Amino acid sequence: VAGTGVGAFLVTLMWGVRRGLFSNEAGQGSAPIAHSAAKTDEPVSEGVVALLEPFIDTIIICTMTGLLIIMTGVWSDRFETEITLSGGDLSYRAVQVDGGYEDMSPDAPIRIDAGGHAATGPDDPQISWHEVPVQMLYVDEAQTQPFSGTIDPVSGTATGDDGQTYTSLHGMAVESGAPLTMAAFRRGLSPLGDWGHYIVVLSVLLFAISTAIAWSYYGDRCANYLFGARAVIPYKVIFVMLHFVGAVLPLSVIWDLGDVFLSIVIWPNLIALGILAPQVVAMTRDYFERKPWRDK
Repeated sequence: VAGTGVGAFLVTLMWGVRRGLFSNEAGQGSAPIAHSAAKTDEPVSEGVVALLEPFIDTIIICTMTGLLIIMTGVWSDRFETEITLSGGDLSYRAVQVDGGYEDMSPDAPIRIDAGGHAATGPDDPQISWHEVPVQMLYVDEAQTQPFSGTIDPVSGTATGDDGQTYTSLHGMAVESGAPLTMAAFRRGLSPLGDWGHYIVVLSVLLFAISTAIAWSYYGDRCANYLFGARAVIPYKVIFVMLHFVGAVLPLSVIWDLGDVFLSIVIWPNLIALGILAPQVVAMTRDYFERKPWRDK
């Protein structure tokens, strides 16, 4: 029991840190680019204001979202989903005897009979969506025609017994990301009407616009500092183009890219924080000893 509890805590901590860094930028050295432009005689006061950002973002917004997903129960629900067979959120996992999952990279075709996997042993890969096996696969969106045939993991295609080829199938699968949050708000606010999911749509739109503006400014200042003013326009062109790339890539790929690049920028900043820590401590002590806010 203790081992299970520790394991669950560590996994939760790992994902919390990964998504928390992506959400609140704590420790990345990006937010100071914006705060350094503030006109103030007290840099510590600006730092105190900056401390509110990760608190509001993580402790309030993210915690409320996570609790809502758990309380409404949508985290374990399955939704009508188009299962694309060429990557994205698709994976192959084998269900173990103890109920756990094991990731697999099969090369041989996977047999499907009447919508279900023909082999479900601990060494038999199953089609999974968001890392959870899909129990039944259909050829139509209405899910009235179970698929029978083989799925080739290498080519990302399914071939039915009738010779028909498919690049995607349909089934009931778990959700993740914004769609899962939308389902949680929709169910949680259902007593008030069928409009809860629009809150997520509006919030994501506003967060996306504000994030794009902020990171455009961060990159603008970095490009100007590293390569001079002539690099600002090419940077902005690349920045805008990558918005379209991010819109078409699978969510799992975006998360992986974000984790990799955030880890790259964090290390130099952590080194700088270690070097500047004594100066920050001295300035902070001086600020709170003087209490300059009393003079305003």
